[in-house]
Amino acid sequence: MIAAVTWLTLLSACFKRSPVGDYKGEIKDWVYEVFRGKYITSSSESPIELILRQTPEGLLAEMNFQHPKIKTVTRTGTWEVGDGERVIRFDDGKSPSVYYLIKRGVSFAFQTKEGLSNEDGSPILLMRNSGASRKTSHPLRIHIKEGGDAVVEGGVAKTLIKGEWRQAGDGFVVVAKLAASNKSEAESEPLETYKYFLEWAADNSNDLVLKKIVLMKPFLKNDGSKRQSWMSSLVFEDNPKLKLSGT
Repeated sequence: MIAAVTWLTLLSACFKRSPVGDYKGEIKDWVYEVFRGKYITSSSESPIELILRQTPEGLLAEMNFQHPKIKTVTRTGTWEVGDGERVIRFDDGKSPSVYYLIKRGVSFAFQTKEGLSNEDGSPILLMRNSGASRKTSHPLRIHIKEGGDAVVEGGVAKTLIKGEWRQAGDGFVVVAKLAASNKSEAESEPLETYKYFLEWAADNSNDLVLKKIVLMKPFLKNDGSKRQSWMSSLVFEDNPKLKLSGT
C-alpha cells in the first residue's frame, strides 16, 4: 500500500505542468496614497491628512493637521516600509518626529512609540481615500528557465534581477535577489530579495497570475550588533495576469 501511494505521488509530480517560458504583463502600484482621519476629543474633531508619495527623489511624506483653535499645521518628511508597517519621519525639530502607519483591517492605526490616541483612549484611525490616491502601471516580465533559473525585469524592482524558481503547492515562487552594484556594496549588508508568488490562470490557458510580491530587506540594529530583516507584501485587489509570450 505504501509503495502504491509513493508511486501515485511520483506519477502526479511528473504530470505537473511546467511553467518554463517568457511571461509578460503589468502590475499597478501607488504613486501616492492619501489617508484621512480625525483626532477626536469630547469637544472637537481635528482632521488629519497623510500623503505618502513615491517619487524619483525618494519616498516623501506630508501630514496636514487641522486644529479648531490654530491654523492648519503641515509637516513634510520621508517614509519607508518597516516591519509590517510604514514608518514616517519628520526632520523639522518638532516632536514626535516618527510615526507609524499600521494596517488594521480596512483602516490604518496612526501611532507613535510614546503612544497616540483619541481623548477616550481609542486608537487614531486613518482610511485610505481611493478617490484622491493614484496608481500607475509598471511592465513586468518573468522569464522562467529549465533547470530552475529565472529572470525578472521591471515591476516593483524597476530593474533586471536574476534568481530561481520552484514549485510551491499548486503554484510557483520566483525568488530573485538584487545584485550589488560594486564590490564594497557586496561586502556590506545583503540587498533586497523579491519573492513572486504565481499560480496558473483559472481559464486553463498557459498564462500565470501573480498572487503577491514579498520584499525582504536586511538591516542592522542601531548599535550595529545584529542583522535583522523587515518584510513587506504587495497584495493585489485584481491579480495581474502574465501572458505566455507567443500565445
